[in-house]
Amino acid sequence: MKLNKKALLIIFLSFSYLLFGENSVITIEKGDTLYKISREYKVSISLILSFNNIENADSLSIGQKIQIPSSYTVKKGDTLYGIARTENVSFDKLCTINNIKKDKLLKLGEILILPEKDIQEKEILVTAKEPPIESSKTEYFWPHDGQRVSMNGKLKGEEILGEKGDKIISVSSGMVVWVAPYRGYGQLIMVENNDHHIYAYGGNDETFVKVGDKVQPGTTLGLMGINSVEKNAKAFFFVYKDGKPVAPDKAPRG
Repeated sequence: MKLNKKALLIIFLSFSYLLFGENSVITIEKGDTLYKISREYKVSISLILSFNNIENADSLSIGQKIQIPSSYTVKKGDTLYGIARTENVSFDKLCTINNIKKDKLLKLGEILILPEKDIQEKEILVTAKEPPIESSKTEYFWPHDGQRVSMNGKLKGEEILGEKGDKIISVSSGMVVWVAPYRGYGQLIMVENNDHHIYAYGGNDETFVKVGDKVQPGTTLGLMGINSVEKNAKAFFFVYKDGKPVAPDKAPRG
């Protein structure tokens, strides 16, 4: 059965609402242009046209109502997971509507279109951020299974070689007490366990936890990035107790 234009328009608008959710509806006034509207709302002209099923950019008329999808401007330190969590939107839909890969590195000032906000999707985001923990804890003795190189300088710990995008996992249970960039060590995550050992995981390009989160052995903390100094992918692993370094291989696990 062939659908007529009116039926196609209804389907398109219904799909747009489900995908984009909360949007601004504006009424075209004298002097308005698509260029002016796109600049004001930080949305591309092509998206405004396709979102409202407008074929001719010159066909706007005074009094006409059009929808503007919600958008987000990337700030320093933003990640796709972080934006999805902060804006309370689906991570998968955020990637889909912006036609980007899930491991994309965002650029400062980049504009993303936001899908609908859905409180019920909070659990989906948590599930996506923290993969299920497997039963065996022996494989979580190190944050990554790559080649290790001991560090004996001012910071005593282990460098662990890997590939960009590799998972960096927690070797212990505890609470996240620090998530922030640290010069030369990418995004640094610190976890404190019950007996006050501090486990520090550096080299993260993307982080999946925030301060206050509780983790356990095997929880994915982040994804490995390229070291800004040596231009290779590596994780950094340090352990402290009462402010003093502890040999990472001797620190308690579990």
